[in-house]
Amino acid sequence: MKKFIISFIIFFNIQNLVIANELIKLGEDIFLNKEQCVNCHILNASDGGNNQLSKDHVINIVTNGYGVMPAYKDILTKNEIEAVATYVATEGKNWKNKLSSFVQ
Repeated sequence: MKKFIISFIIFFNIQNLVIANELIKLGEDIFLNKEQCVNCHILNASDGGNNQLSKDHVINIVTNGYGVMPAYKDILTKNEIEAVATYVATEGKNWKNKLSSFVQ
């Protein structure tokens, strides 16, 4: 029974990791290709990449727009918005000088 529980926990964690990786890959595709967010968000940031955006903050910005950035609530699905927000919040921690228009 103990082995079954451990196996179940390991399987569940692997499944969650696979789903998270798929979400990040979808977000990356949207950011780099589908909506080409990278075209505006590749500019140098004054904070040197130190501004760590939360997923919820990015979801709000992508959904409703901010400053000159348009809202994507009628362009992307909720799943796509969550995916790009997950990508930015996760991968953005490794970027240096690339999120200037998020830092407003």
